Amino acid sequence: MKQVIQGLGNEEEEREELKNKVQNETIRSLYHKGEEERATALANKHQLPYVDLSLVPINSDILNSIPKETAQKANIAVVYKVGKKYKIAVTDPENYETKSFLDNLKKEDGLSYSLVVVSRDSLKRAWANYDKVTVTEKFENQSVVLKKEDLTEFETGITNIIDLKKRITEINTTEIFNIIMAGAIKTKSSDIHIEPNKDYTRLRYRVDGVLQDIVNLPQKVHKIIVSRVKMLSKMKLNVSDTPQDGHFNIELENTGINVRSSILPSSFGESIVLRILSDEGTGLKLDELGFNQYYLEILEEQLIKPTGMILTTGPTGSGKTTTLYSFIRRLNQPSVKIITLENPVEYRVEGISQTEVGLSAAGTGTRTGITFADGLKAVVRQDPDIVMVGEIRDPETAEISIQAALTGHMVLSTLHTNDAAGVIPRLLHLKVNPALIAPAINAVIAQRLVRTLCEHCKEEYVPAQETIDKIKSVLKNIPRNKRMEIPTDIKFIYRSSGCSKCNFIGYSGRIGIYEIFTMTTNIEKVILGNTSASEAMQAAREDGMITMQEDGILKAIEGRTSLEEIRRVTGEVFTTS
Repeated sequence: MKQVIQGLGNEEEEREELKNKVQNETIRSLYHKGEEERATALANKHQLPYVDLSLVPINSDILNSIPKETAQKANIAVVYKVGKKYKIAVTDPENYETKSFLDNLKKEDGLSYSLVVVSRDSLKRAWANYDKVTVTEKFENQSVVLKKEDLTEFETGITNIIDLKKRITEINTTEIFNIIMAGAIKTKSSDIHIEPNKDYTRLRYRVDGVLQDIVNLPQKVHKIIVSRVKMLSKMKLNVSDTPQDGHFNIELENTGINVRSSILPSSFGESIVLRILSDEGTGLKLDELGFNQYYLEILEEQLIKPTGMILTTGPTGSGKTTTLYSFIRRLNQPSVKIITLENPVEYRVEGISQTEVGLSAAGTGTRTGITFADGLKAVVRQDPDIVMVGEIRDPETAEISIQAALTGHMVLSTLHTNDAAGVIPRLLHLKVNPALIAPAINAVIAQRLVRTLCEHCKEEYVPAQETIDKIKSVLKNIPRNKRMEIPTDIKFIYRSSGCSKCNFIGYSGRIGIYEIFTMTTNIEKVILGNTSASEAMQAAREDGMITMQEDGILKAIEGRTSLEEIRRVTGEVFTTS
């Protein structure tokens, strides 16, 4: 009996040894393939999840749970943490240094962890976040110079934005504010955030839609900057417990920049947000916005129609206004009268009539004047061919817009919904007669903005087969049509790296990702049936609509953006563990 048991034990050991030998041979045979594929094989060997860290955001605070030197010595990185529970990325669970670190970690009271396997390249990219520096520090390597003539509105003392960090306690208030404005313009920021805290004031720029830390200012400087903003924006200097808004202009050599200012009381002082509005984005043509060929052809067909409504939808900052302005520039002809109703008028376009609604009383932050509905009633009596309504936000504006679209006008406007299909229940919620929606609407566009990969430093990489298979499964669900080719062979994708050309961010500029549907019999049935957004989505998909996420994945395959960016903007593209 003892010999039988011993024999069985030996047989079991031989099977295990053979299994390990096969797995090791598999790993060796995959060596000539991509790193991610090798990491997948190693994960399977150890029955652990595989993760491609290119598709997962790395939180620097979580990463710093373990010091950089320790992490590099142990070949690990903390990628997720809740309380005392860690998720740790490793390249090889059997590595001596890794095992030693994990053994010591077990001895700490209350700590627990789980492992995921990553490639060596993934781990290096995670470690790079230890050295992540602010935009200001990145500019120090480039010595970005801001010449005096670049900012004629703001007088003197501007050399480069690193001075803001080095000389903040030495220069006078005007110079501090000048450098803040100059740095934002130089980095093509859309917004400046000046946020007071207990011991300091944080300065951040929104670059390509993402906030970047610039520098912490001494708290004593904050009140002086607030006064400067209020003076420029013609706000009340002696009011600090009420929100205020205003605007001022910066005159550059070749163009003017309008700055919208907002001040909001907070626990440690007044928070300031300055939105920088330039004409660059509004001059873009349709084929420069990111529409794929299929959607471009749909829009061309809809824009030549003399009547009906085209709606754009998405959250604030998703590029809706830029899209509408590109339509207006395309339609702006001497034979056509175009009137816009906006709150506020952000960009001036020659040859059209632009009216500001909900005017702000100077220095009060309160709204007075005409509403969208009042303005729209007056506009239709001005014999326009095309009307742009900044936003449909109430039942009266919705009703008048629909009537205008049905009575010989083209109407362009925006709504706030999460996707294209959400427009239908939104209009029904605004009490629009269901029987009028289908005849009035020509097309609905939902959109988001994603950052484009820097052309100077973007790189190809071979993802794991698991990732490629998931991409292919998404592509299979895209409705087929003759006007768009869907790739079937995915050999590599792209990711951001970072260089001096893109301020070491890895991205430069933005494009849109879209979903568009036009009015069809299927959609009309959904409207008349007063059904849900999910049923409207299903009907639009049956008619050939490509979703924003699918459009984004196609752009990632082309190398225009990354899967990580699509995940950031639209949600999880697919699970990574």
